[in-house]
Amino acid sequence: MNSQCMFTCMIVRMHFASDAVRRNTAVASRRRPCRPWLCALVSLLLAGINGYAMAGSAQGEPAAASAIVGDWLVANRGAVIRIQQAGDKFDGYIAWQLHDTYGPEDGPALDGKVVTDRNNPDPALRARPLTGLRLLTGLQYNRADNKWTGGEVYDTDNGRTYHCMVRLASPNRLVFRGYIGIPLFGKNTYWTRVIMRSPVPGGLPYVMAVSSH
Repeated sequence: MNSQCMFTCMIVRMHFASDAVRRNTAVASRRRPCRPWLCALVSLLLAGINGYAMAGSAQGEPAAASAIVGDWLVANRGAVIRIQQAGDKFDGYIAWQLHDTYGPEDGPALDGKVVTDRNNPDPALRARPLTGLRLLTGLQYNRADNKWTGGEVYDTDNGRTYHCMVRLASPNRLVFRGYIGIPLFGKNTYWTRVIMRSPVPGGLPYVMAVSSH
């Protein structure tokens, strides 16, 4: 049992502490086990609090508002998101994907075709390609917190839109947090700044990662 699980069960069993005090050692050893659903809930809350604390911690001096502009590799998605500035707000779109066409595992009807926004709730938008699709909107720089907040992110996996915020852990490493309702109930992902280049004019782009420090 790892330390987080032990800590979780300790919190849950506080509900039964008063009964345990009144029992002798033999009886106390047979008290009810931790309820699985309650342990899971507490674990989720602990993970959310820890992630939110990481997302909220400022790093060094305040950054320039435009510091997040550029290309960012989202490694677990095999995609590069290009963040750009429009007035005092920032948005981002898919500039590159490792797999921008469907493969045999997607079935013969899709194999070889361009990957599209097929999970969009609006049937009229399901044929639009994912490459070039704007996912991030409305981020604004908050100098006091040294974060970009107030944004929304579109999830192509389920067609839903969530709140989001970002901060820079370093000039070349970005912490992105998508969440529902409040930042506490969210998840961090880490993006690395990259340089996109084409080997020849008009050729397919390739990605060069830069240091994340």
